[in-house]
Amino acid sequence: MDKTLSDSDLVRDDEVFLRMSIVERLQHFLLIITLTALILTGLPLVFSGTKIFKSMFAFKKAFYIRGVAHRVAAVMMIATIVWQIGATIFTRRGRRNFKEMLPNIKDARDALQTFGHNIGLTGFLYKKGLLKSFFEKHPFWLFAAEPEFGRYSFIEKFEYLGVAWGSLVMIASGFFMWNVELSLKLFPLWVHDIFIIIHGYEAILAFLTIIIWHMYNVHFNPEVFPMSRVWLNGRITGRELRTLHPLEYKKIVEERMKARAAAAPVEPASARAGAAQAPRS
Repeated sequence: MDKTLSDSDLVRDDEVFLRMSIVERLQHFLLIITLTALILTGLPLVFSGTKIFKSMFAFKKAFYIRGVAHRVAAVMMIATIVWQIGATIFTRRGRRNFKEMLPNIKDARDALQTFGHNIGLTGFLYKKGLLKSFFEKHPFWLFAAEPEFGRYSFIEKFEYLGVAWGSLVMIASGFFMWNVELSLKLFPLWVHDIFIIIHGYEAILAFLTIIIWHMYNVHFNPEVFPMSRVWLNGRITGRELRTLHPLEYKKIVEERMKARAAAAPVEPASARAGAAQAPRS
């Protein structure tokens, strides 16, 4: 393996990698549409007593139309989720992405390291000479640098699992809210009331998570501002890969170094033997 090769020789900054396929982008787009529709048609019911929503839905049959639109959006979201589950199970790319998305010990360490680095408390203590011997013996707790991420960071994994869990809760509670008679046959009234409460508060949590957490990390983060275009074109450059997903970048570099070394011409054994027997000057 040629150790003189640099990363830039193997992965150019302007080289383009596929991060989201057309199917994944379409699923993401449908999720955006359905979630937006669900929020716009669901929150007015949660806050039906407020003045603004009373004025917005003051016309006749307003809440009936809202309910129909909400149910249509719910069915579309369920269909999108079923499609995504099918793609995960039956395609190689889907299984690989799901495997990469599973949380592990490193994600917990990365979350702790990111939090500690952003707070900066341990670095401050070290500079003041407090617990200096401990930090020198255990440098991890200094949180001197941010962690390096692979294909998916702990933030992306948390968001993915949050969508999965939130969807399960919303679908289950929404199903029984849609089928009131069935719900009351199977459960007492107080359980049905809990379904209504859970559905409403989970909707608020999902809305706030998207607006605050997801929008910042994907669009307003200084590293990607004003917007990451991956969700539009599915592409990421070598420079972005090195900056945002350095462990995946290093993995690609190592694979290409191995491939180049394997493809290099092998010197014949007779030539090597002749070189070994040649007199030295």
